[in-house]
Amino acid sequence: MSFSATSRTLSALLVFLGLSAGSARALVTLNDGTDKIFVTGNFAMGVDSNIAASAQNVSDTTYSAGLSLDYQRRAGLIGFTANAGYNLTNYFKNTTYNSLNPSYSIELDKNTGRATGALTLSAVQSSQADAAANVRDVSWSYNIGLNVRYPVIERYSVTASLGYGLIDYTQTGGQPLVNLSNYTANLGLFYILNEQRDLFFSYRFRFEPSSKSTSDTDNALMFGVSGKIYGEINGSLSVGYQVRSPHGFLYNGQTLGNEGSMTASGSLTWTANKKLSFTGSISKDFTTTSLDATTDTTAVSLDAAYAMNARLSAGTGIGAGTSLFLGPLGQIPNTNTQRRDYYFSWNANVSYSMGEHLHATLAYGFFKNWSNLGLATFIRNNFSLSLSSRW
Repeated sequence: MSFSATSRTLSALLVFLGLSAGSARALVTLNDGTDKIFVTGNFAMGVDSNIAASAQNVSDTTYSAGLSLDYQRRAGLIGFTANAGYNLTNYFKNTTYNSLNPSYSIELDKNTGRATGALTLSAVQSSQADAAANVRDVSWSYNIGLNVRYPVIERYSVTASLGYGLIDYTQTGGQPLVNLSNYTANLGLFYILNEQRDLFFSYRFRFEPSSKSTSDTDNALMFGVSGKIYGEINGSLSVGYQVRSPHGFLYNGQTLGNEGSMTASGSLTWTANKKLSFTGSISKDFTTTSLDATTDTTAVSLDAAYAMNARLSAGTGIGAGTSLFLGPLGQIPNTNTQRRDYYFSWNANVSYSMGEHLHATLAYGFFKNWSNLGLATFIRNNFSLSLSSRW
């Protein structure tokens, strides 16, 4: 099937979904309610002032449509969830960026009994602006993960997880982007301090090989608290220290040394009243960019949500962060200066809902990036109106 034919088919399905919403029941329930099928459709139009996230400031108007199918089974010891969807995005001027992106996922979960956990698998194709390479690229992301939790005695529980991920670039915007794999293993010990909060200690191992025969190995130790953090603030917060060991990188005939840094992650929520809530988040970690460069990245954000009534709500948020590019690959070309980026973001939205069957959102987003690499200094504005329906 050609791209245009697929687009027309997807559009026709969305129109059918919208027309049939008032006259047909698109939610299927089987086997006395243990098996359910949901259908979700969405449509959005917007204006993006910088579709490649670079100093070139290429702007365009876009429209997108999506259709997804969810199957849920809740019977017996193991629950099962599967999803398949397609999302079409078209640009009015830069038509070479048009995309039809599929996504697939499966989850098996066990939430009862002594041992609990989940097995997840997913494959997603994405078309996005890459702020590290300052191009627009297309990639497939494949992930598999297993996590389990087992209570040893009344107050202690052991958690463990294994994961594998692969980012495979199919379009690179002319940049020599590298495919990245990710192997992770986590082991944690949880202690129930009281009815309101847990303390935990965890170790994380991460191995990241690239398609350039280079790799990085991370080891991190973290300590944290989850549940009621302070007063009416709930969430999870952890801090620790990590060491990254590079392999296969040569610079002037010498291998690169280890990098050590603090690591942190957390998300905290304060519910001021029945209508107003605030959520803050923080993260600090080593990451590997699509250019195979290591960055020491810190990001913080604060979001507010206000429910005016059962149907109308509004939200806003700010964010800031910095990325220090490490090693020779993190240097600005023809200099001995390490690239460093800073950013600030702000967003606002208004949403209207009629249950699950109609949800409309008007949103605006602002993003400003400063960098000592000229191409990476840019401003990005986004306006969008989106509609979605779930049955």
